Amino acid sequence: MAVASFERAARALAAGIAATATLVEIDIAVIGGGVGKAGEILLAPLRKALADYATLSFVRRLAVAPAQMGTDAGLVGAAAAVLARRPDAAAAGV
Repeated sequence: MAVASFERAARALAAGIAATATLVEIDIAVIGGGVGKAGEILLAPLRKALADYATLSFVRRLAVAPAQMGTDAGLVGAAAAVLARRPDAAAAGV
């Protein structure tokens, strides 16, 4: 039952990723946070389902990978975005 739940979640996630990739033409979707901790039990069916949803030529090669920073990926990205917008960031080399 648990594996079936992951497969259903993977199909829903694949639909969302494919739609987003079609709109913004991304090359890779990075799965982070707690979802990324699921590992291959989610990523394998996600990649399979993505083949069904990502049908346009420029989306077919879309890669899916776990975030390298695991559950901290969102926090690190948010901090980097804040630092990049600081007026003194360019002068400080940040």
